[in-house]
Order: sequence, then C-alpha cells, then structure tokens
Amino acid sequence: GLPPSGSWQDLKDHMREAGDVCYADVQKDGMGMVEYLRKEDMEYALRKLDDTKFRSHEGETSYIRVYPERSTSYGYSRSRSGSRGRDSPYQSRGSPHYFSPFRPY
Repeated sequence: GLPPSGSWQDLKDHMREAGDVCYADVQKDGMGMVEYLRKEDMEYALRKLDDTKFRSHEGETSYIRVYPERSTSYGYSRSRSGSRGRDSPYQSRGSPHYFSPFRPY
C-alpha cells in the first residue's frame, strides 16, 4: 500500500506528473484518490503512472497501481482503484471533474 507517511500532498505531487490535479486524498487503508481537471490528464495518468514508485515526504516508497473506473450516470468519467479483488467505491462529489483514484499493491 501507500507508505504510512504518505500524505495527500505527496500523492498530489506524484500524480501531478500527468496533469493538473485539483483534489487529492489519502485514506487510512493505503488507498488514495486524485481528481484531475481534464479527462485527458486522467487518461494520461492511467497510462503513465500505473506501477510507478511513490515516495512520501519522509522518504518511504512503494509501487502504486492506477485503475480506470466505469462511467457514471452523471456524464463524466471516473476511475476506481482496487487491489486483487478488494475495491472501495467512491461516491460522486457532484461536480463534473475527472477522477483517477488508485490503490497500491
């Protein structure tokens, strides 16, 4: 999973390599979620940042996975992350943004 010292700021910095991140969150179970302003950035993140090395501000590292999620009825794309059969669904935040959440190994 994400290193215990991994923060939302670390996640935002890492995922920013693929585009403009407007929201990032890290949960206690080692799962994170990132929201991009543009769909193209999310799609690029899915390609470029899957299976990449994540480094926290304290220097702890882990490899992360980025997974696409099914489209929603709100007309925008989201991506969901999961790790070998264990997914955590996300509720819509009600805004037409693009999400690229992921779960580390």
